Amino acid sequence: MRSAPFTILVIAVFVVLLGLQLALAHGWVRSAPAPLAALPSEAMAIPPKPAGQKPAAGAPGEGDGDRRLTFEACAGMAAAVQDVCWQALARQQAEADAQGALIVCSQVVDAELRLECVDDVAEATTLTDRSGAEQICAGVQDRKWRGQCWFGVGLAWAETDPDYALSRCDHAEAFERFCRHDVVGEVSLVDLDAGVAFCTRGETEHADDELTRKTCWHGIAKYLARRDAQEAAAACGRATERWRGTCFHGLGWGASERDPDAALDACHGFGAYADYCTQGVAHELKRVDPTRAQALCEAIRTPAVRTRCLEFVGR
Repeated sequence: MRSAPFTILVIAVFVVLLGLQLALAHGWVRSAPAPLAALPSEAMAIPPKPAGQKPAAGAPGEGDGDRRLTFEACAGMAAAVQDVCWQALARQQAEADAQGALIVCSQVVDAELRLECVDDVAEATTLTDRSGAEQICAGVQDRKWRGQCWFGVGLAWAETDPDYALSRCDHAEAFERFCRHDVVGEVSLVDLDAGVAFCTRGETEHADDELTRKTCWHGIAKYLARRDAQEAAAACGRATERWRGTCFHGLGWGASERDPDAALDACHGFGAYADYCTQGVAHELKRVDPTRAQALCEAIRTPAVRTRCLEFVGR
């Protein structure tokens, strides 16, 4: 018969491994976004926005009582899951004690996860301590994670201070375009006028940067279409004519995330921009149904749009 301590140890190991599996499955540990240079410009491939510091429901450290983590609990965990625990603990205490949370981040062994932890602390504290969060981001030595830090801060302010939120993208370095895409999208959900004004201003401020201008209008439509395709179409009507097709491309992509069939039905009603919208649907479907994405591209009538669509889904 096994001893009681041995049985407890086996149960503890099982719980730790299960926790790690759940953490990976639910995204409590985020992988770093793809570097900008690796993404094709014409495809408007935008990486997921930073998930932020708030853990998913049921994640380690979420809730009260014995579900909340402690420094001692993380220190006593197996090495394989200890970094996950430190990150969760830092997020748990960031808003109340930013400096203490940064000390917790310093315990993370993996260099990438440690920098991600610092970024999480900045995002968690910016709404209550803007200058403190700015100091945290400015102090990040790694260029990639410094840009990611400002990106996260911009997202945190999107609903309450659009101008400040969008200005953070000027500091996002390699992630400037991704930041503009996602932050202007978030801003547009609560203040479309601010989003349109920002993109319109970019037509002159970024006159020599085609992808930056394209990204802005794409972000507005993609985010609005996740809520309502017709609302997004109305917003695209306000886009600079040069980028209206790109805007409808974002519409198709965002609407397809909710319902590809409904997105295609909506696309058919957009006249001269229907093909751009269909292209957006195909780009989103490449991820889950590449065969259907290919067929949609082949059905596009506008030669240049069809060619770009086929090139993207064929990669």
